[in-house]
Amino acid sequence: MRIRSKLLILLLLVSLTPLLVVRATIRRDLNQMGDTLAERSANVLVHKASTGLTRIVEDHARVLMRERQLLESTSLLLASKLEGVLSGHAHTPSDSSFALTEEQVAMMAKGYYFEHMQGRIQSLHVDLDHVSVRNGDGREAMLHGLAALMSRVKSNYPNLILWIEMRLADGTSVVYPALEGRGMMRPRVSRMSMPQALLPALTWSSPQPDSRTRRMAFRVTSPIRSAKGILEGNLTIVVPVDSMLHDSPHVSMFSTNAQSFLVRPTIDTELGLNRIQIIAQQASRNSGRGHWQMPSSKAWLVCPNADTLKIITTSLKMQRPGVVDMQYQGSNSLWAYAPLDESGLALMLIVPKEDVVREAEVARQFIGDQVAHHDTSMGIVVLVVAGLALIFALVLSRLFTRNIRELADAVRSVAKGNFSVRAPIRSKDEVGQLSHAFNKMVPALKERVSMKNSLEMAQEVQQSLLPSVDPELPWVDVAAASMYCDETGGDYYGFVERRTGSQRSLVVAVGDVSGHGVQAALMMASARAYLRGELLGGASLVSAMETVNRRVFEDVDGSGRFMTLFLMELFEDGAVQWVRAGHDPALVYDVETGVFEELAGSGLPLGVIEDAAFEVCSRVDFNTGQIVLIGTDGIWEMRSKVGEMFGKERLKRIIRDNASGTSGQLNTALEQALTEFRGECVPVDDITVATLKLLR
Repeated sequence: MRIRSKLLILLLLVSLTPLLVVRATIRRDLNQMGDTLAERSANVLVHKASTGLTRIVEDHARVLMRERQLLESTSLLLASKLEGVLSGHAHTPSDSSFALTEEQVAMMAKGYYFEHMQGRIQSLHVDLDHVSVRNGDGREAMLHGLAALMSRVKSNYPNLILWIEMRLADGTSVVYPALEGRGMMRPRVSRMSMPQALLPALTWSSPQPDSRTRRMAFRVTSPIRSAKGILEGNLTIVVPVDSMLHDSPHVSMFSTNAQSFLVRPTIDTELGLNRIQIIAQQASRNSGRGHWQMPSSKAWLVCPNADTLKIITTSLKMQRPGVVDMQYQGSNSLWAYAPLDESGLALMLIVPKEDVVREAEVARQFIGDQVAHHDTSMGIVVLVVAGLALIFALVLSRLFTRNIRELADAVRSVAKGNFSVRAPIRSKDEVGQLSHAFNKMVPALKERVSMKNSLEMAQEVQQSLLPSVDPELPWVDVAAASMYCDETGGDYYGFVERRTGSQRSLVVAVGDVSGHGVQAALMMASARAYLRGELLGGASLVSAMETVNRRVFEDVDGSGRFMTLFLMELFEDGAVQWVRAGHDPALVYDVETGVFEELAGSGLPLGVIEDAAFEVCSRVDFNTGQIVLIGTDGIWEMRSKVGEMFGKERLKRIIRDNASGTSGQLNTALEQALTEFRGECVPVDDITVATLKLLR
């Protein structure tokens, strides 16, 4: 990566990291504040809504009780007046002079409409000045005179009372107000709305659909008795549910989706469980009429939590209002309830919590918008800072990298072989010090490159002194190899084929010069030349060894260097002669017996004593398949990474395991074993091995 890029990255890290950290911190804090504020606001709103809804249902219950008492009193009073009229008592005041105004008539007429099954609303034409009479039996005039009395009661409670009905034991019935155009609608009076049996006491019915308007209504029935106390009939006031359960404007403060129910806790006979039965339900809070409807069949409020259901039913049975938090139709909702009478009838308000906490969610959204706005602003700042950092990086990098570019150009020139180039020094900073060091390095590098070239040349020369191919003879399989630890080494191996009379022979030489490097390589090259000259001249092994020793002694001249050498001559008939000059004995392995032997003998290393004597040894019992291995000490003295030496026992095991193969295969197996044993350790000594396997 270029310095310009690194400088840009550094400037970006230094300038943008604090901004990004501040941005992330502020974002996290604002989000946490928004969540905390929304949660606390939601808790406050839920608590406020719970308190408010409880107060609303309690107010409804109190209003209902007052209106109930008022209706009961009105029903009993009107029944008492009707008793006087029917019995002809003089004390009963006459209301024949009472008449409704046009404004009263128009206002009251709005409350009379019929709701079809499809939801269509049709206005009913009623006569608020007259009554409808059935089976009058000659008393029509007197019964029609009740219109003034009933209209006065209606005018006192225009929105509370829908119908006033009177039914006598003889089948006479009176309904106020009278319906006009009945043939057009022909409303049906059900048994439920006009019960057959007379009721002897003041009675409230459960909410039921009114047969004339299909509106849910209570029926308040009072007895009509004769002067002797005999039950002669009933007076019934039909009261719409929605006129008693007024739609409170306070509910819409919490939600426009609130639902109102008239309920009663009861036992579900099919399941045998306590459940909350829906008696009536307000059809629509947004319709303007707010009328109530009765389910077509038994309907129940589904309470997913049995414990909460138990709390509601217990409270209603004990005539106590309350509010609970529970799901309704998959949405978390507040259930507020209050008992309306002793029979268990209760008003239930269900308000979705999401409407209650909408203000908290709005606050959360507002804070989220502010966070987004802050992110946008910080993003613009980050882009501006990044742009400035880029400009500074370009300017500063040009100033800082000028000397470095020139130094790099000089390095590239040196890499191409131009050692005369020098880097300019314009400053005393680290770059200037680097240029100064470079200028001092170039001459030294030139010298080392020259030395390396010389070593490479010496290596090529030394490699050329070793046999390029192994001898191929019909009576013996020969393979040899050397591995140097430096560019050049002091190990040596060679072959000399010669004939003595009618018999051919092969002389194998393996040597090891003390030390490594160029001096060892030069000493090895000299010894090789001396040895090959003697052997090719027909000298015996001992004579050749003595001559080479004297010449090596002259070459080392007290330097302390020496050379070990093992000379072995293998004849075609299987006879062997060898001479040791301080070298390790060769190993002989008999495949048939599995026994190892050593080709030992006395003799000092070459170059130690000028007139050293050497012993020639011989054997004539070599058999087909026997293996002779001559190696240098770099084999068994090689160490692993834990300091363990390879040893001759491992060498013998490798010879035994690969005895069936060729000499080259055995050498390859030995090389692989040495490499695996050494691992990642650097070799510290040269390795040379020569292997011979007798074929006949």
